[in-house]
Amino acid sequence: MAEVTYKKQQIKRASWPLPANDKIESKIPTKSMDFKGNRYYYNKKEKALSKRDYLMSVTTWLNCLSKGIGFNKWLGDAVSYKAAMGYANERALIGNMVHAMCMYLIWGKEVDTSHGFYDSDDGRIKPVPDEAKLRLMAFINFVDDTKPIPIATEISLYNNAKDSEGNILFPYAGTADQIMIIDGETWLIDIKTGREYPKEQQLQLTAYKLLYDELYGDITGGIDKIGCLYLTTTGRFKLKPFKFVPKAWDDLIEIGKHY
Repeated sequence: MAEVTYKKQQIKRASWPLPANDKIESKIPTKSMDFKGNRYYYNKKEKALSKRDYLMSVTTWLNCLSKGIGFNKWLGDAVSYKAAMGYANERALIGNMVHAMCMYLIWGKEVDTSHGFYDSDDGRIKPVPDEAKLRLMAFINFVDDTKPIPIATEISLYNNAKDSEGNILFPYAGTADQIMIIDGETWLIDIKTGREYPKEQQLQLTAYKLLYDELYGDITGGIDKIGCLYLTTTGRFKLKPFKFVPKAWDDLIEIGKHY
């Protein structure tokens, strides 16, 4: 494939770079890396490799769970594992597009899907498919209906504090999609462009709330509600609240250590 060079202005119009959080700065800015199928976060300000604490992502810990018979059938019915992963990567790109453009909108930036989306993974500008536009419309409908007040977007959830014996207290990390106030309550919301996996997503949000409350509770107070915002291809949305289940998350961590 011929290499394409883009001007800075083209890239900027294609929803890049992401806008900064307006209310809160990440206390420990992070980078992620993948190793042997697992994702890890580390403090990007720590230059000495020997001093870095690599914390496995919340979603990697969740891989201890099965997504159920539906996911297993989809994987088994694929022509090959490579083909299945290719499809998964296509879905991930659409998810990344929608997340980025939602971030632009919530912070008052202009979004013009005709400019495409700049994929920083391969340095190319990709066309925005109709599916992504419809999911973006669902987000706009959510904002119009709920009138959320944005607090933070894509905020780092990484805490490598240790106990007196040197054990990391929170051996997991992640990134919160949206922190916002709706009807006077502080929500931690994860945007979803795929299927609903309620049990897994409940655990994911529980872990995020544990991290957020410890890191940023002194700034905004604790999270009142956790939930997923499902953006559909019909232009509709569903905001589904979940119960906070810290005991279940702790149990999963113990199982994960066994694995």
